[in-house]
Amino acid sequence: MVSILRKALSACKALRSRAFAVGALAVVMAFTIYEISDLTHAVYIRDGESVTLAYTMSDDVEDLLQKEGIEVSGSDVVEFSGFTSSTAEVEIKRAFPVKLTADGETRTLQVADKTVADLLQSEGITLDGSDKVNLPMKRALCEDDHVVVQRVDFTTRVEEREIPFETVATKTSLLRPGQTKVLTPGQDGKEVTTYSQKLCDGQLQSEEEVSTRVVAEPVAQEVLVGAAAAVSPLDFGYEMDESGAPVGYTRLLTEQKATGYSARPGTKTASGRYAVAGHVAVNTEVIPYGTKLYIASPDNSFVYGYAIAADTGTGLIDGSIDLDLFYDSYTESCLNGVRYVNVYVLD
Repeated sequence: MVSILRKALSACKALRSRAFAVGALAVVMAFTIYEISDLTHAVYIRDGESVTLAYTMSDDVEDLLQKEGIEVSGSDVVEFSGFTSSTAEVEIKRAFPVKLTADGETRTLQVADKTVADLLQSEGITLDGSDKVNLPMKRALCEDDHVVVQRVDFTTRVEEREIPFETVATKTSLLRPGQTKVLTPGQDGKEVTTYSQKLCDGQLQSEEEVSTRVVAEPVAQEVLVGAAAAVSPLDFGYEMDESGAPVGYTRLLTEQKATGYSARPGTKTASGRYAVAGHVAVNTEVIPYGTKLYIASPDNSFVYGYAIAADTGTGLIDGSIDLDLFYDSYTESCLNGVRYVNVYVLD
């Protein structure tokens, strides 16, 4: 009986020890499960239209994607929201091709989640105030977009144009008919026109005239042309007879020795009149100042024409010459040389 009791007590002890161990193991397992569940995070991985739920005890996104067999390229964008209440979200924005044309070069680039402005900044492309981009700067890029940067520059172009000179012909009996003599050489003028140009990528797009100015006026060429024409511009209205002499003259002086002279514009004669063609120098003892005259060679091959006695000189006073005919140019006075003329005194 005692033996049986001892065995029973020993069995109770053994049973009591196993139950404790089981209980302790249950507690440890429960704690472990609690700890594991507390450290495990649920992660939603969004890859385009695909969503994957994964569990991880790590916050290393690259490691998580690798374990899930999800590959990403260097151009893809991976956004991780961070863990909130043991959950997190990873969004993969896949890169897509876009074209970029700028500064004479077109490239195909892989981009993701970028605006036009982001693309230009990442490629180091800066814009001046006049440059143009074909797409809005804030626009999000889409697959197969083509961004074109147009460089716009403004410059000026200067164009010079010659202004042809005119030729002024003066008929004169100083020369034989058909002969010519240049009094004043002609000179072309110059006109400068400034244009404003708009260049797009170095190509002319538009041009507008800004100003035109004459920087040098043309100089007319003055030419003497031999013809039966009077030198003097004066006209007293006398009729001419068949021999070419004025009708109604009061006195005729023949075989008068006539030379020619000229002076600067604005010069006055001894009588106070201006020295111009048609005013001649005389010996005032023979022809008083103010006398109206008509002067021509005997055969009318040379015609000075109507004149007024307005000047005198040493050669006239000492009698070495009879007349000095004024010309508007030194060349004409030289062409006159010494001529013998008839002088018709009109009044």
